[in-house]
Amino acid sequence: AWGVLQERMLTRRYPRYTGEYFTYSYALVFSNRLWTSIMSGLFLYHMKPSLSRSTILYEFSFPSISNMLSSWCQYEALKYVSFPAVTLFKSFKLLPVMVMGKILGNKEYPQYDYVVALLIGIGIVMFMASTDDLELGQDIYGDEVPQAWTGIMLLFLYLFFDSFTGQWQSRMFKRHRDLSMFELLFATSTFSTVLSLITLIHDRELGPALDFIYRHYEIHAHFFIFSLCSTFGQLIIFYTIKNFGAVVFTLIMTTRVLLSITLSCILYDHKVTAIGFMGLMVVLGAVIYRVRRKTEGTQIIKWQGIEDEKAEELVHEWHEHLDM
Repeated sequence: AWGVLQERMLTRRYPRYTGEYFTYSYALVFSNRLWTSIMSGLFLYHMKPSLSRSTILYEFSFPSISNMLSSWCQYEALKYVSFPAVTLFKSFKLLPVMVMGKILGNKEYPQYDYVVALLIGIGIVMFMASTDDLELGQDIYGDEVPQAWTGIMLLFLYLFFDSFTGQWQSRMFKRHRDLSMFELLFATSTFSTVLSLITLIHDRELGPALDFIYRHYEIHAHFFIFSLCSTFGQLIIFYTIKNFGAVVFTLIMTTRVLLSITLSCILYDHKVTAIGFMGLMVVLGAVIYRVRRKTEGTQIIKWQGIEDEKAEELVHEWHEHLDM
């Protein structure tokens, strides 16, 4: 539902067919982060975890900025590249996550992770080259843009900022053992809310965005459901990883990729060629192979949940698959 609404709001007219486009991506970022901040604040108040005494306020600003920028890049990319291509491209997140883990945390990764990343890259190239009709130098509105392949560049920037977010937060959990997941979520989403609001005001988009929303009643429900899906989606992701383990969550997210692409193709008439379908299967096969290798000799479903001291593992898996 979140993916379908994202594509509807950013790539279709209001009213449909004859109206105008909603072009204010930062307004979506602001709405998402505002609701996440409110919801995580309520959970923080209800659960009352002990607040970290060792963290410094500015440390939360780095993942907040990168998180905000990754969301903006993702939304902007939809103006140049189809939603199925954007969804599949996110599977390539594994490689920048490993690179950032090396830089920020000096982490080691098994050799099969590099093989999987290579296969995912090959599958994405097959899918986008044969299926996505990339209009070089134009966006979906038919307007000229200063550089070709803008959508591809935005997707690579999305991967960079998103991988930095997860690895920086994992680093915070290493340094601050008293930091809770809900405190981290509340602090980063609040920072992102304020920063995205400042950006809207600075770019003089707040007034036009509010005016657009006021004039088009259809987008009211879209905004509400979009933010609701984003907020509760993050909480459900957190609950799934914590109580059932990262492997089950990875399988769910792989199924979600298939459903999102299928729904988008049905609702918005995207064409997938035979080579594009083969590329999709290569990506999904690589993901499933990685799951199989990661589960060798381990319990697949962790019914007992992940303990508090494994919050770093939880946030790593969260950001490896989260795209909100």
